[in-house]
Amino acid sequence: MRASEDIARVDCEAGIIATLFYHPEFSFYSEDLLPNHFTNRENRYIYQAICSLARKDITQIDPYIIIQELETSASTCHLANEITPDQLFTIMENSDTLARSTVEGYKLLVEAVRDAAFRRDTYQQLRECQQLCLQKSDGNIEQRIYQLLDDVMMEFSAANDVPPYCDVVDKCWEEIENRQGDGYTGIPFKFPALNEYATVERSELFIFGAEQKQGKSIMLLNCAVDLLIKNQAVLYLDSELNTRLFTARILAHLSGIEYKRLTSGNYTAEEKARILEAKEWLKTRKFTHIYIPTFDPKSIYTAVKKVKHTQGIDVLIVDYFKGKGEGDAFDSYQELGRFVDMVRNQICGDMNIAGIGAAQATSTGRLADSAKIARNASTIAMITDKTPEEMEADGTECGNKKLRVTVNRNGMQMAQDEYIDLWFDGNHIRYEQAKQHIPSTPY
Repeated sequence: MRASEDIARVDCEAGIIATLFYHPEFSFYSEDLLPNHFTNRENRYIYQAICSLARKDITQIDPYIIIQELETSASTCHLANEITPDQLFTIMENSDTLARSTVEGYKLLVEAVRDAAFRRDTYQQLRECQQLCLQKSDGNIEQRIYQLLDDVMMEFSAANDVPPYCDVVDKCWEEIENRQGDGYTGIPFKFPALNEYATVERSELFIFGAEQKQGKSIMLLNCAVDLLIKNQAVLYLDSELNTRLFTARILAHLSGIEYKRLTSGNYTAEEKARILEAKEWLKTRKFTHIYIPTFDPKSIYTAVKKVKHTQGIDVLIVDYFKGKGEGDAFDSYQELGRFVDMVRNQICGDMNIAGIGAAQATSTGRLADSAKIARNASTIAMITDKTPEEMEADGTECGNKKLRVTVNRNGMQMAQDEYIDLWFDGNHIRYEQAKQHIPSTPY
């Protein structure tokens, strides 16, 4: 059996070094080729030195300037004493036959070395995974295995080239057209009035804010069902309800039977048939619900990766973002901020997934960690009860809740007195758009 060290392209490594002696500027086409991807120790540090010199606009490479560059770095200064100018002169003299004169030829060498490094690192990580599997005392290895393999995939997934804008504008326009819907970008919400401000978009994170016990989870469930009706693949990460309780809620929503009657069994035969019909419909949808009482960024990332690979994900729903400063899941608001950032960038952004979440608001109507959440969210919409005065002025047909878009990087933001009218029916686990009120105009 071959050892991982045998997986190497030393000939291509030498070709890279030979080419860079004559064309140090070619290193800008191999910024994803790292020194640790080389198996030959001397080549590794010579490559590092020449790349550093090229970034200093030095175009003439000789043995003395390479040794001088090695001496300037604490990590390579010991190499300056091991490699002599005579050795470097010998390498340079033999470079004529190995050097490539074109960027395309150089990039082929780079691809070969990166491919060997990828295979070598994957081999090593799989061996470590094998050892984990043989350690019976380690009962929770799934997350560690995903992390080991993800580390390799993340390192080798970066693109080599930074294309000029003229080469990407056509593709960008094609993506813009593909995201266009019925007058909207992305997937519309079930509330037409909200779609005038924002929709469910890939790589974006939409957050509903509300005070405690104001229907955040019910709003997210309504969004989930609407997306399932539109045949979207949805992953619902839930820190509030286990899957049994969530199932009771979603069946009450779909069947139109009050939650308390459904959970107590106080329903008719016809109503039971509706429940079973809803249950069978759910089995036809691309939907996954995972109960995680205490959100941990690494566990969340692993869960999303697993479901994406095995079932596919169009939309991730997070119920909900909260900080342990209020007795919840995270040790600090700083950690909460990092979690929101991870969901927005590493999951929604890097994996091209649309994100919807909720966050708790304070009694003053602000999110508990508004600065960090607002910095990372694409859109924030606040849900509040209507006051008795607003109910009377708008009319009962205009609902009992109001929704205000307070932060929006993808469209309009509401004025202080603007809001969308919603009906909230907690017994039936429903949010619906109500008749929209006519704003009063002062004389």
